[in-house]
Amino acid sequence: MNPHSRIDKMVSTGPALRLLVLSDIDDWDFGRRLKDCGHTIVAWARPRWKQGPKCGALRHAVRATVRAIFCLSRPIRIITPRFDTWKWLDKEQIPRIPCPNVNDPKFIEYVKGLNIDLIAVYFFPQILKPTILQIPRLGVINCHPSLLPRYGGPHPAFWMLRNGESIAGVTVHVMTEGIDTGAIVAQQELLIGENETNGQLTQRQHRAATTLLTEAVNAMAQGTIAPKPQNIAERSYFGKMKAADTIVDWNWSAKQIANLWRALQPYEPLAACLNGITIKIFDAHHREGPPSGRAPGEIMSKQSGKLLVQTGNGYFEIRSYEIEPFHGWINRLLQAFLLPVGSRFDHCPVGSGAGI
Repeated sequence: MNPHSRIDKMVSTGPALRLLVLSDIDDWDFGRRLKDCGHTIVAWARPRWKQGPKCGALRHAVRATVRAIFCLSRPIRIITPRFDTWKWLDKEQIPRIPCPNVNDPKFIEYVKGLNIDLIAVYFFPQILKPTILQIPRLGVINCHPSLLPRYGGPHPAFWMLRNGESIAGVTVHVMTEGIDTGAIVAQQELLIGENETNGQLTQRQHRAATTLLTEAVNAMAQGTIAPKPQNIAERSYFGKMKAADTIVDWNWSAKQIANLWRALQPYEPLAACLNGITIKIFDAHHREGPPSGRAPGEIMSKQSGKLLVQTGNGYFEIRSYEIEPFHGWINRLLQAFLLPVGSRFDHCPVGSGAGI
């Protein structure tokens, strides 16, 4: 398989397969590509299918206006979706199945009745046990958003960016009882941009996963895959990120702090504390520069809505921030007289709002 081939030219030359897809991702056109190759998705399962707003349009507009007036909301940096899986599934009349527990006996019996050849998994936050792994004729394949055996675990994009990695990727592997330990079917490297955020990297991983998984399904239909065992000696595993993993240490270099900010965006702002005040940082960048003689965490300069902070090495430029829990015009008023130049950020305690 060639992971770099153009997916719009893919055609399966083997028999058509019947698949169950387990994925929590909306912005992902894997289903459409599979159909173009002649395969059939008999159902698509995820833990929960989110529902739209229960109130009418007028009530929703009034709520939004009230929140804006009283400063109850906060800015959210979003990644524009490129595909809508939900709409595509409805258009193709493919069942959307809620699956709170993939190992539940009732769900197992449902899957057995589908008469599927293969299960394809991507971003599905549950561990599949042997009972379901053994149901499909060709087994289960998973696409993991890292270059296994490195960065196994549930949040690889966060950890790769936080650790300052320059290369990411995706891996299709045979799913086994172990977490992210199955034999590798295919991989694709992705270079990480210097200022790339978690959301941007993850969206690119979705595109790469579409190609790699579709090629893997075609290869399984043709009987041409040759999985290779992982080198466990090279394995690294990172668990779920916790609040403690998102706390700023001002003794770090400015680049390390910027890496942490990138790892959280656009899902969460980076939090910092000063004399009991918590600020949430929505836009920032690291700057090089000679030692200033200031202590790490000290505010060196201040402009409207911006701060320049000394770090262990270099300067951390905060370009957009809010003083918790305020927003909008109240926040702008508070910024004018709080956080003066010369004051120093301290260590945010766990539970202060930092992280998820």
